[in-house]
Amino acid sequence: MDLLTTSVAEVESESEPYTLVRLAGEADVTNSDALREVLEAEVAKQPRTMIIDLGGLRFMDSSALHVLLRANRAMDRQGGVLALACPREPVAKMLRLTAADQLIPVYPTVSEAIAG
Repeated sequence: MDLLTTSVAEVESESEPYTLVRLAGEADVTNSDALREVLEAEVAKQPRTMIIDLGGLRFMDSSALHVLLRANRAMDRQGGVLALACPREPVAKMLRLTAADQLIPVYPTVSEAIAG
């Protein structure tokens, strides 16, 4: 079993600061609670923009997707924006098939997500 690793950075950019959350490994039912805790902690800091870099994520199941959708709703409620960046094909396919990519903006790179 491959574990999920997360890293969080508060990034100062030319336009405005943002929170960058990088995910790597596999996000599934065995670690979705840990993912939820990380994202809820970051949302609680009320960033204007939070970008989740999915580039290192090889697999994501529906429980992890649900965590992302909850984080998106929470960001929206507080006037912030959540964006996803760099999904590999298996993850991008799940986002498309579930229409989650219609709810959360998905960008091919972190740079494009920053630019909006």
